[in-house]
Amino acid sequence: MNGQSILDLLLFTIGLVASFVVSGNNNATSLGVLFATNAARRKSSYIINTVAMFLGASLGSVTMYGSIFSIVQGEKEYVEASVFSVLFSSIFSFYYLNRVGVPSSLSQMIYPSLAILVLVSKGEILFNWFKFWFTVSSWIISPIVAIVTSLLMYRFMKSRVKGEKNLSRQMKVYRYMIMVSSAFTSFVVGANAVGIIISAGLLSAPLVIVVFSYSIAASLGIFFSKKTAITVGFRLTKLGYVGASSSIIGSNIVNQVFTVLGIPISITQTILGGIIGLSLRAMTKDVVKQIRQVAKGWVTSPFLSIIVSLASYGIVKSVLGI
Repeated sequence: MNGQSILDLLLFTIGLVASFVVSGNNNATSLGVLFATNAARRKSSYIINTVAMFLGASLGSVTMYGSIFSIVQGEKEYVEASVFSVLFSSIFSFYYLNRVGVPSSLSQMIYPSLAILVLVSKGEILFNWFKFWFTVSSWIISPIVAIVTSLLMYRFMKSRVKGEKNLSRQMKVYRYMIMVSSAFTSFVVGANAVGIIISAGLLSAPLVIVVFSYSIAASLGIFFSKKTAITVGFRLTKLGYVGASSSIIGSNIVNQVFTVLGIPISITQTILGGIIGLSLRAMTKDVVKQIRQVAKGWVTSPFLSIIVSLASYGIVKSVLGI
């Protein structure tokens, strides 16, 4: 087996692992709301999220195929080595932050790390800087838009709930809203976050193999998110059932629009924008604490990912002699 074949195998494998870990981390909001509200039994919660995740990764990710595949160019061995290093560092960062119950952003780890590797590669890798800065701008725009859409969604949902006088039917409306918001989140995570990883995997294997394998890995990764799910879920329910559903659905509408346009975004950051929007009604200490915890992870994850990426890239080049 030559160096190129080894790189293909390494990149494909690390993509599988990344799909598993990223799904577990980014699906925390979706699973957590179901856990905290008891809108569905644990087994049903996993089934709902698993099916939605698989559909998002396998069908909804089509528009994301160029998010990595087309942004880095150059000799294949250098491109694969850099993408492998970035995915490896992302897994490391995700695992660490997940263990301490802090959701983090995939795109905010991958793209800054790729940019740094390009700068230190001395022309070995070419980079689409326009797409990079366009992606960076989305990290600012999407949470702001999510604040507005979540508040509008809250007004709409509140009016629907108030219009239902029967308490039993009102509770059914609550359960329906929560389950829809949960499934929608899983679908968007599969389409955007896992879609980014699928794009990276296309450098190493045919489309059908990558999409199917990574979709399965992402679906299984949901069972990895229990600790973070419980942490996030109980914080979200402080907003109330309508508030939690509104923040998730409103922000995921924004996420889905960006996904359809093929723009990699920070899903957790957009959802946080929705949470902030609803929290403006009554900013409790608990919600403020959660926001600070997540913000801390976003500040830490890019720097941690860049350091690990640089080390990994150097090791891969040295071992494979490229």
